Amino acid sequence: MENAKWYFTHESEEDRLWYGTFFSMCKKFNVSWPTATPTQKAFIEEITRVNYERELAKRELSSQPVRGFFDESVSA
Repeated sequence: MENAKWYFTHESEEDRLWYGTFFSMCKKFNVSWPTATPTQKAFIEEITRVNYERELAKRELSSQPVRGFFDESVSA
């Protein structure tokens, strides 16, 4: 039981930010993850990644440039 308690109480600020972004993108685009198509899942994963990385940069938690949507290179 102690392991389960630790698991649910030790998330980082970055974890909370990522999950918050993920759930807000699902809600914004009306996507239910368990029933989403592979295309919908890929879209939500990508838009979550971009918004998460932008928020990290805005909060100065990361100095890495943000890669564009479905892009190999970094966006401006």
